[in-house]
Amino acid sequence: MKLLNSKSTQHFAIETIHGTFWELGHTLSVQGCMIMICTKGSLDITTNSRRFTMTDGDMAFFVFDMVIVPINVSENFEAKFISMDFDTAQDIFFLTTSNRFWEYVYSYPIFKLCDSLNGAVHHWFAMIDWITDKCSDMTAEKALRNEMENFTLIMSEQVETSHGRLGTNPLKNKAWMIVNEFLGLLNHYYAHRHDVAFYADKLSITPNYLNIIAKRNLGVTAKEQINIQLGLVVKMLLDTTDLTVKEIAQRLHYDDPSYLCRIFRKQTGLSPIQYRNQLRDIKKV
Repeated sequence: MKLLNSKSTQHFAIETIHGTFWELGHTLSVQGCMIMICTKGSLDITTNSRRFTMTDGDMAFFVFDMVIVPINVSENFEAKFISMDFDTAQDIFFLTTSNRFWEYVYSYPIFKLCDSLNGAVHHWFAMIDWITDKCSDMTAEKALRNEMENFTLIMSEQVETSHGRLGTNPLKNKAWMIVNEFLGLLNHYYAHRHDVAFYADKLSITPNYLNIIAKRNLGVTAKEQINIQLGLVVKMLLDTTDLTVKEIAQRLHYDDPSYLCRIFRKQTGLSPIQYRNQLRDIKKV
């Protein structure tokens, strides 16, 4: 990754990037949330196994529990982004935005800005640059947090105004925050730990309670969410690499590839080989 400009505080990082972005074909690690605006060129990515292209004027919201893989980037690609750590992202998600907004972001992590909003977003990034250049670290940290809260609140309203109410908006309570912390842990440890007990121990709760609150907030149990995460990663590896099923199982720390295949088939109705062949047939069309 080539950086034209890089600044950071305790909880935020602000960067301008150019040329080769992340390492192509490898999963991007997002600690909390990353907000990016493309100013030149194009970037092709998969997010949770769905393909998107980012071009000039597009905005992206990338969140800690998305499986994000850059596939291709143009030589003239240029973008600005601000990222925040997990705890800060949790606080801002909880305090300022509706669940309906994040429901939209998970469906469309990259979207085109209208002309008026495009100008406002560029002005906001310019203000972020000014704050980090001109303010002390302590003042910059407080100001960036306020700016991020205000910006996400405004973006949430813009999305809901443009697209209507996007379903129900469940209350955000302690259980909701625990579930989101579980998703953050899962994004970090999924390749090595597949047992609910490990995550429950990290969260200082029982495995049964983690399953209950995951079902209530995600619609699936914690174990099912672990398997969904693994299935998304397997899809990504089948799509973007030539790794064998055995090599994918090894990368995900499964001694028995057949067990991973059963998880995958349950989610997709296909074996990993059938899924890869289907993708290749589609690309030939």
